[in-house]
Amino acid sequence: MKISPEILLKTAFEDGLEIALNADGKISVQGKSPLFDDYLKIIRESKPEIVDYLKQQVIQKDRLLDDRHSCLECSNLTLQNWCREATKYGKFVAWIDSEWLDKKHRCERFAVKSVRH
Repeated sequence: MKISPEILLKTAFEDGLEIALNADGKISVQGKSPLFDDYLKIIRESKPEIVDYLKQQVIQKDRLLDDRHSCLECSNLTLQNWCREATKYGKFVAWIDSEWLDKKHRCERFAVKSVRH
C-alpha cells in the first residue's frame, strides 16, 4: 500500500526523521528512529512520487521567499516612468533604461500599487 508523500513526510518528522531533496535531486533521510529501515523501504517504493512532491515544495518555498518586484508593480513609479524613491541614479533610473521597468529588483522602497475596484 502506497502512502501519500505529504503524510509520509509528516509522519517521518514526528518519528524523528527528516526527508529532504539534495541539490543532486536525490532523497536524503536524516535523524534517528527505530523505524529508520522501515521508512527507507517505503521511500524506495514511492520514490518518484516523493521526489515530485519535494520538488513542488521547493518551488513553492522559493516563490514565497522571492521578494523581487518590477518597477511596473510599484506605486513609486510616476507616469513619466521616474522612480520617486530611487537613490542610486536619482529619479531617472527607470526612465533612462526602459528594460529596467520589467526586470525584477529587490527594492527596499517598493510600494505596492493600490487596486481600485
